[in-house]
Parts: sequence; structure tokens; C-alpha cells
Amino acid sequence: MRSHVLPVRYFLILLLIIGAMIVAEFLTAETMAQNFTLVIKSPFANTFVEKIFNTLFIAVFILILYTIGVYLLVRKIPDEASRFTATRIFIVIMLALGLLLILMEWVQEPAQIVLVLGIIWGALVVALRDLIQNMVGSLTLLVTRMYRIGDRIQIKGVYGLVMDIGFFRTVLMQLDRESGDHPGGEIITIPNGILFRELITNTSRDLSISGDEIRITLPFTADLQNARKVLLDVVHRHTGGIQAQAAREIEELGHKKYLPPIETKPTIYLHMDDYQVLMVLKYFTSSSRRSLIKSEIVEEISRLIPGITKIDQ
Repeated sequence: MRSHVLPVRYFLILLLIIGAMIVAEFLTAETMAQNFTLVIKSPFANTFVEKIFNTLFIAVFILILYTIGVYLLVRKIPDEASRFTATRIFIVIMLALGLLLILMEWVQEPAQIVLVLGIIWGALVVALRDLIQNMVGSLTLLVTRMYRIGDRIQIKGVYGLVMDIGFFRTVLMQLDRESGDHPGGEIITIPNGILFRELITNTSRDLSISGDEIRITLPFTADLQNARKVLLDVVHRHTGGIQAQAAREIEELGHKKYLPPIETKPTIYLHMDDYQVLMVLKYFTSSSRRSLIKSEIVEEISRLIPGITKIDQ
């Protein structure tokens, strides 16, 4: 498990600085000798130095709060991918809180603080509109879990494996669906704000299975009943366990959201034209092994059914 807790040396450096300033403060005192007094002007008599001290104290407070928060996040969030994303978002929240507290220390009038924050926010909205939208998209992803690290998604015509969800962008390893989700070696970076404008398809969020089909063209003289039996037998041999898994996953999903009963057994539909018969075989298969399973099915069908004129995958 990756650790996001800050090293102890960060706390030690800040505490040493604060400690030195506290010692300097208490040097303004009388010595134990009766007729001898050592007077050193306190650095805190200088308002500027006092503000620096308070700023360092806020930094230590934010570091401690960050460490406690990350520790709680690591314990509460079940999977490492979500912990990683939540921690990075938490860092930005803590930095914003620290900057606000420091601003309150250096600016005495509350009205001035509101004015400064308003000016900063207005400038950010105008100049960094897309950046803010990406930040909101990251928070939305954390709450809704639309997709997580490790999911296979398709967005804006790109299909790939989610490698990282940052505070502003998502990184994908592009996959080739036609070759069994084989990695293409291309790294795609997508801004998180795009989820408000584009349709996102997640092929592995709730279901590990997906529907697939094979189209077989036969002449009128073919034995359609035998061809149907062979097709169903072949598909059952290669996807028997997957059909049972599909039934379980669809039933579990129906308990969480509205989903009418779905038949998971392989089905064959017939279409006829002037010269031939088209048999459409539909079945459920594993999303990650879809192309491999289809290749095995097509290879066996081509051996067992004579007279096939065309197979569309």
C-alpha cells in the first residue's frame, strides 16, 4: 500500500523554527543573580515577526490535520484506487484551508478578506474556467465513482484502461477492443471536466460481462435445425460458466437499480433474403476475454457446420 503520510522531517523543521522563536520570547527575564538583570527585547514586540510565527504555526496545524485526515481516509476507503484519488484531492483542500487561515492572519479586516477572496475567485472563474471545471469533475468522480482506477471506459471515442485519476485529468492506456483489449501502448490524457459534456461508457463498473454476437450465413439447402443445435452447444461449452455469472451479476444489479429480468441464455435469430439464411447468435461473454472467446467459438463452428458461406464477427 502506498503511504501518503508526510515524512517526520517536515514537522521537525517547522517545530524547530517555532521552538527557537519561543525561546527568544522567554529570554526577556531576570537572571537568578540579585543585582544583575539580562534584558533582551522580545522579537514578538515586532508585529511582523509575530505574524510569521503564527503563519508557521498554521503550517504545522495543516500538516498535522493532513496526516490525521489521510490516516482516516486510508482506513475508511476500501480500495486503494479510491484512496489514491481521495488523498490527492484532500491535499488540495488542505492547501486551500491553509492559505485561507494565513490570509486571515495577515489581513485584519474581515471585509478585506472577503474582498480579496472575491477578487481572487472572480479572476479564477474568468481565467481558469476549464481548470475549475476539471476540479469539480474530480470531486464528482470521487463521490459518484462513475469510474475508478482499473476500470475500462470509453469516452469521446477513446477506449482504454484507467491508470490514474488526478485532480485535473484522467490518464488512460488505450486498448484495442477487437484484439481482446490488447494494450496499444498509447497513453491518453483526458480532462476530468469532460464528464459534464460527453457520454461515458464503463464496461467494468457493475458487470464483468457484456453481450456479443456472431452472424453466420447459410444456403437454403442447409440443415437449419442441426446448425442451431451445433451453435448452441458450441457457445455453451465456451461460455457456460459465464452465462451463470451473468445471471448472478444482473440479479445483483437489479437489487440496486431498476433492471427488468434479462434472459442470459444464448439466443439465435433467423433472417432470410432471396438467396440465403442469416443466423444471428447472441450470447453473454467475459468483457476482458471477449475477442479470445469469440475466436474459439468461430473456429469450432467453422469445423462443425458445413456449407457456411460467410461468418461476420
